[in-house]
Amino acid sequence: MKQAEQVEAFEQVLLSYTEMCYSVALALTRNPDRAQDLTRNVLMWAWHLRGSADGEKDIKKKLLIALRKTFLKDYCQAPCGFENEAMCGENRISFAQDA
Repeated sequence: MKQAEQVEAFEQVLLSYTEMCYSVALALTRNPDRAQDLTRNVLMWAWHLRGSADGEKDIKKKLLIALRKTFLKDYCQAPCGFENEAMCGENRISFAQDA
């Protein structure tokens, strides 16, 4: 497959997951605007992976992990973040080993 065809195929894969990503982001943020921003950021991140050898491998899993990580990173840094501080902080949440 030529590079242009690979890029187009990867674009179609990402587009097929856009609605799923938005639904998850909306469930996490409970805010349509923030969910759109989160979805856009994660899809842009995934777009940059298209050149990697395993760019399409387990893409759904990678998107869901990226959504969760990005949400937690951004939300825990926001002044209106979690009321329960046990949900935030480097000592409480570890991204080192995502299965």
